[in-house]
Amino acid sequence: MKKTISVMLLTYNEEIHLERCIQNVLKLSNQLFIIDSFSTDKTLSIASKYGIPVYQNQFIHHANQINKALEIFPFDTDYIIRVDCDELLSDELIEEIHACLINDAMDTINGFFIKRKVHFMGGLIQYGMTNPMWLLRIWKRGEGKCDDKWMDEKIVLKQPSTYNLTHLIIDHNLNNLTWWTQKHNLYASRESIEVLKHRYLGAAEVHDKLPFKDSIIHFLKSIYNKSPIFVRSILLFHYSYFIRLGFLDGLRGLIWNILQVFWYRFLVDAKVYEFEYSHGFDKNKIREALKEII
Repeated sequence: MKKTISVMLLTYNEEIHLERCIQNVLKLSNQLFIIDSFSTDKTLSIASKYGIPVYQNQFIHHANQINKALEIFPFDTDYIIRVDCDELLSDELIEEIHACLINDAMDTINGFFIKRKVHFMGGLIQYGMTNPMWLLRIWKRGEGKCDDKWMDEKIVLKQPSTYNLTHLIIDHNLNNLTWWTQKHNLYASRESIEVLKHRYLGAAEVHDKLPFKDSIIHFLKSIYNKSPIFVRSILLFHYSYFIRLGFLDGLRGLIWNILQVFWYRFLVDAKVYEFEYSHGFDKNKIREALKEII
């Protein structure tokens, strides 16, 4: 018997992407739900055109939006897939998911990892440390929720039993580089909070319920966070660009690795340092300030 799947979309001013995204995911399912962060462009009118239910919730971070959607939407399908509006499921991936939904041998699987690659400045980024990136984007209804993180949120499964899909989801954002850098400036602010939480609050997480791939990523990130501030972003760039062959992507690979791998991570460290400096490097003051934020 074929299993069913519904699509969760998170939106904020996504008029440039939303219709393309909707037409793409409708190839997979006609059960779509949108949780919106009070868009001010044509996002809501596009959703209305397709008759998609929308719930608006004040944005704190992506994890909060995902968990709010799981709480308020009447998901009644066997599985849920989360798709960002600037992403596209390849036709091969859609066919592969459909095949899994009719395969009774997949009944014990409660989470599916998808490979994501980034389309940047006219082509796919094929090399470097984040290409491809494995993301758990499909999970059985009722068996997963998002961890409470300000950045790089992940789905935590009650009892992980996962499967790796072979085909791609493509991050193909249509905005310009100015928009991209502004977005990553906001991301860096949220990422710096996670780094500060780890450093000063010892933020507890349920690591034993993360699927194996996510556990490895968490472990590597914890090592990165313990390495010397500022130096680590330089080392990470060299690892991605030279050891992971990012230079083979040519000029777009150079731009991507400098901006995404070096500049972004250096900016996170600068924001961490700024927060510590503004509180006199006093651990107690930093802890109290963090508690007010989170």
